[in-house]
Amino acid sequence: MKGTLKVIVAEARNLKDEDLVGKSDPYVKLILDENNIQTTQTKKNNLNPVYNEQFSFNVDGQKKLEIKVYDKDTVGDDDLIGEEKIKLSDISSKKYVDTWVKLTKGKLGFRSKGEVHLILEFIN
Repeated sequence: MKGTLKVIVAEARNLKDEDLVGKSDPYVKLILDENNIQTTQTKKNNLNPVYNEQFSFNVDGQKKLEIKVYDKDTVGDDDLIGEEKIKLSDISSKKYVDTWVKLTKGKLGFRSKGEVHLILEFIN
């Protein structure tokens, strides 16, 4: 599969709070592969952040887009709030997808960690 994937990270809601003091400072990381990673701005003290940020990826054989939401920490590593993967074949067959992606965490992925609103468009 080859083409351009446009992604709008519109907003997130009901994110799990990972901070002991205050609220999480979330940002969204979009990963097509190890060489194609893009990140939103960090939103301070917000469990329902609005981003409205657009990204573009050149797709050349990749199969999925990983969505990871982190809590930015001033000390130590950032905490993973939740994640999900989207099959690119699901997007390319429809060309345009406007969806809320449910985030999970852990191997079994049962626990909800919030949602991210994405608008995705695949252009051949």
